[in-house]
Amino acid sequence: MSERTARYPGVYAAMATPLTPDGKVDRDGVGRLVNALLDAGIDGLSILGSTGECNGLTRAQRQEVLATVTEAAGGRGTIFTGAAGTVVDDIVADLKAADGSGAVGALVPPPFYFPLNTAAVIDYFQYVAEASPIPIILYNIPRLTKVPIAVEAVARLAEHPNIIGIKDSSGDFGYFTAVVRAVANHPDFTVLTGSDNLLASALFAGGDGIIGATVNVVPEAEAGIFKAMREGDFATAQSLQGLVAAVTDACRIGVFPAAFKAALALKGICGPHMTRPIPALTDEETAELRSRLVALGVIEA
Repeated sequence: MSERTARYPGVYAAMATPLTPDGKVDRDGVGRLVNALLDAGIDGLSILGSTGECNGLTRAQRQEVLATVTEAAGGRGTIFTGAAGTVVDDIVADLKAADGSGAVGALVPPPFYFPLNTAAVIDYFQYVAEASPIPIILYNIPRLTKVPIAVEAVARLAEHPNIIGIKDSSGDFGYFTAVVRAVANHPDFTVLTGSDNLLASALFAGGDGIIGATVNVVPEAEAGIFKAMREGDFATAQSLQGLVAAVTDACRIGVFPAAFKAALALKGICGPHMTRPIPALTDEETAELRSRLVALGVIEA
């Protein structure tokens, strides 16, 4: 267990995981995606989350992805990894396997399936934080886990030295602002939104940035929002936020997160292949996505 020493403001891609047609890790595709994202000027990468299909990959594949990403990054940017599942010992094992990898922390959601109350959520994260050799980031994504991390739980857990922040993917802006207020006495605790459409608003409310799926598709735009907000150029931030919102809406097709990987395929970075049981976009859906992204100027006709 390490001591909390720094915040991590900025724009991070909730990076997709390129795969081969037979479901193996596409190491070349991973390298191309890492370079494309970091060359676009974002602050780092968050791998093996929901967009990265963590729960569809074997533990060996997760370790392969982490090793491939850190090698491709070559010390550029900040790397967060992820550890998710329902078996606590397996989650801790994933965190221990990430020790020394170059990842500065790991996103950890609550275990899904059982309807945990707030006390159980606090107990879970305290246990994992004590057992983990690397810092953890609370991952609030109740749409997928069905287990919310209550504001009072965040306030309690922010006191733990090995819990360095939270990614809130609830889409509930009231919750986000309440979290910002709840941890105001912990200036070294990072509060990131997971909602691309809320980046400018989250920064205005006192948040630190984003780990977003749409960053895969338009990284320059989200980096531009962050820069403009920090400089007080709200007109530019508003304009770029409109583009990001439109791209996010364009990717609401098929089963999440297939459209984001299909967008990367349309940009020539990797294939559209998904982990089972997530279906890749159909030809018709891909054509519709192409049309939407062309209209937005994200890809060429």
